Amino acid sequence: MDYYASYKNSKDPSLLRKELVSYALKYGNKKTAQRFQTTVKTVRKWRNRWQEKKGEGIKDLSKKPKKSPRMMKMYWQFKIKAIAEKAAADNKRINGAMIKRQYGIPYSGKTVVKYLKQYYKLPSKKTHREKKRDMRDVKNKYRAFEKIQVDIKYLDDIPEFYHDFMRFNLPKYQITARCIRTGALFIGYTQQHSTTATSIFIYRLFSHLKRYGVNPAEITIQTDNGTEFTAPWNSLKKTLFTQVIELSFCSSHKTIPVGAKTYQSDVESSHRLIEDEFYACRSFSGAQDFLQKAHQYQNYFNFTRFNSYKNGSPVQLLQQAAPHINRDVLNFKPVLVDKFFHLYKNEFRLLAS
Repeated sequence: MDYYASYKNSKDPSLLRKELVSYALKYGNKKTAQRFQTTVKTVRKWRNRWQEKKGEGIKDLSKKPKKSPRMMKMYWQFKIKAIAEKAAADNKRINGAMIKRQYGIPYSGKTVVKYLKQYYKLPSKKTHREKKRDMRDVKNKYRAFEKIQVDIKYLDDIPEFYHDFMRFNLPKYQITARCIRTGALFIGYTQQHSTTATSIFIYRLFSHLKRYGVNPAEITIQTDNGTEFTAPWNSLKKTLFTQVIELSFCSSHKTIPVGAKTYQSDVESSHRLIEDEFYACRSFSGAQDFLQKAHQYQNYFNFTRFNSYKNGSPVQLLQQAAPHINRDVLNFKPVLVDKFFHLYKNEFRLLAS
C-alpha cells in the first residue's frame, strides 16, 4: 500500500493514519513503513501523536499561525465595528479604503476589509422604480411654485416643424419654466439666444405669479449653466437674468452642477412631450396662429393632461398643494418676448448700471 497515494485520494486521512498506527503498534515502525511504502520517520510521527492525543492527534493540524504579529489591536477592531454598525443603521455605503483614510487606521487595506466584512454588509442598490418613488416623495414636500426649473428648447432642429418655421419666420427658441411640485408649464418664445430674452420672460412670469398672490421671495429659479442664464466662470458680474430674479423680485437663482442633466429632469421631460404632442403634429398658418395654438397646448397641459408620474394634472396638484391660489394662475399667455423689450428697457438699464 502506498501511503502517500492513499492519503491524497482519501476523503478522511485520519482513518488511514489510524490503520497505520494500529499496524505499527502490532508489528513495529520498520515493518509498517515497508507495508505502507513510507518512511520510518512518518510512522513514528503518527504513532507519537496517537499516544499523546489519541484520535485528535491523527487529524490534520490547522495551518493558521498560533500568533500573528500583525493581528489588529482590539481598539481598532472595536472602532471598525462601531463604524460598520453606524453605516448599516444609516443605510450608508462605506469601504475599507475610505475608512482607512478617514480614520487613519494603521493597517493595510486588506486587513481593514477583512475585519469590515465581519460587521458590515453592503446595502442593496435601489431599483430604478424605487429611486423614482423616492424622488417623487422629495418633490411632494415642496410648496407650489417654491422651485421652478427654467430652460431653453431649440425649435429649428424639429423636422416636422421646420417647414412652417422657415416659411413664417417662427420663433427659433422656446423658453420653458416648470414648477416641480405641480408640474405646471409656462412657455415663451424668442429669436435670440440671450440673457435679454430670458430676462423678459422671467420678469413676465414673476409678475404673472405675483398677481395671483404667489410671493416671488419664496421662489427659487433653477437653471443649467448656459450663457442665456449665467455669466462665464471667470466673470464676477451677475447676468441680467440673475439680477432680475434677485433684485427686481427678491427671489433666488440657483444653477445645477456642470453636466448634471438629471437635475433638470422636469423641464427636460416637458420638452420631449411638447415636441411629440405639439410641434411634430401641428401645422401653422402664421406667427399669430402659432402663438394661439401654443397657448391652447399649454392650457391643455396644465388643465387637462394627466401626469401619471405625479398622479394628477397640474391644476389638480395645485388645488391639493395650494387651494388658496386661483387656478387661473396656470393660464399664462405665451408671447414672443423680443417685442416687449421696450417695456423693460429702463429697469434693465438700472440693473445693469
